[in-house]
Amino acid sequence: MPWEETEDYIRSGHGDLSKYDKESMRTITIDRSGGIKAIVACRKGSFDGGRCSKGMEVVSFLFARDKGWTMSKAKTWFKKKKD
Repeated sequence: MPWEETEDYIRSGHGDLSKYDKESMRTITIDRSGGIKAIVACRKGSFDGGRCSKGMEVVSFLFARDKGWTMSKAKTWFKKKKD
């Protein structure tokens, strides 16, 4: 999944959406003041409609453009956190 830009967000592109149960996907706040959210989900076969038996995984990060995020800044943040 490639990185994407919308009017409001820059979205990291590191998760393969086909591996996750779409009904389990949630958006959570990572850093409210910094404008960072994450999309989390359960792997297919581990979601029973209310619980994720193997834990949630980050599918993608969202960086709010109104907080000053650019594609370059978001990729640098992601690389630092990944390493």
